[in-house]
Amino acid sequence: MAFTPGSTPFGLFDADPEFQADADRLDGFVRLKLGEPIVCVHLSASNVYAAFEEACMDYSAIVNSYQAKSALSQYLGSPTGSLSGSENRYPSRNIEMQKRLAEPYGEEANLNGPHPLYSGSIDLVAGQQKYDLQRLLSGTLSASFGDPNVRIYPKEVFHFSPLSAFRFFGTTSAVNYLNSQFQFESFTPETIFYLLPIWEDILRGMQFETSNRVRRSHYSFEMRNNELTLYPCPTENMPLFFTYRLAADPTVPANEQESRSFAGVSNLSNVPFGNIQYGKLNSIGRAWIRRMAFALAKEIEGQIRAKVSSIPIPNGDLTLNGPELISDARAEMEALRGELKELLEDMTYDKLAEKEAAMAESVERTIQLVPLGIFVG
Repeated sequence: MAFTPGSTPFGLFDADPEFQADADRLDGFVRLKLGEPIVCVHLSASNVYAAFEEACMDYSAIVNSYQAKSALSQYLGSPTGSLSGSENRYPSRNIEMQKRLAEPYGEEANLNGPHPLYSGSIDLVAGQQKYDLQRLLSGTLSASFGDPNVRIYPKEVFHFSPLSAFRFFGTTSAVNYLNSQFQFESFTPETIFYLLPIWEDILRGMQFETSNRVRRSHYSFEMRNNELTLYPCPTENMPLFFTYRLAADPTVPANEQESRSFAGVSNLSNVPFGNIQYGKLNSIGRAWIRRMAFALAKEIEGQIRAKVSSIPIPNGDLTLNGPELISDARAEMEALRGELKELLEDMTYDKLAEKEAAMAESVERTIQLVPLGIFVG
């Protein structure tokens, strides 16, 4: 019978014209390989079509799993869509996963992070040294976030005056800086001018900032379990400002941008890889599928023959080789899957990069053996 759409159990490839054409060819191929017309083959065309479809699905699943192994980090957070459409595509390289992993460290250093940084203030009372920030902010937390007990993590306490960046020029020689803009007015012949690198300016600025905080400030504080202790004890009523972050729930997105990645790819189960279209496979893939389809069909034939171990014939019985067919077919399927996995293992992106690096080194060593030309004047 000729293949028509709907002839396979799942119909995943039925609309592909090349799949339809090869399905009919495979039916004849399997029967000839199993001994027809000399030996009666008990398979129907539907059995062969089902084996063909299963072989295509196996090939897609194995190739897609190794594609995910190569580039899963590039897909993390991307839209899942209909869980298809990204198969057989070479993804652009990105470091989104690395940035996502680095965000908590940047957040701790007050550099950047997905969770917002809030500011708050309390009123200091003369003679009171300890302040429970968690309790004092309970009203604000209840009004703003609906939970007075949500844990806060104070980040900075502003008990010092803001520093001005230009102050670090204060104690240095204007002449040695060439009056900052090379617009010096006069100098003696013994004067030595220095052109200082920018990084030295930055280091000097950091040194002055640290000096002002450590040497000039008479105030310090200690934070334990969100209880703030001020040193020395305040002698007058005044406001005290600080910044803080809230305890983060790792299963809840911190912002709108993060909510999109939360609904995106998270692991191998929802990478948008569909079945690879049969018509887009090269001869390597189609050869593997034909061999796998034959092994699957052989297993079906073996199971049919195993139902009847022998058939009475004149002067004796005909013993069928059902168990042998099943054993051979399963060994072939195992070998084919192992062969494909071994091939793909050597072709993951990291392995390809290693091979390219080794090849570059080999070429470089070969070029070094080329004799240098001799100039004859």
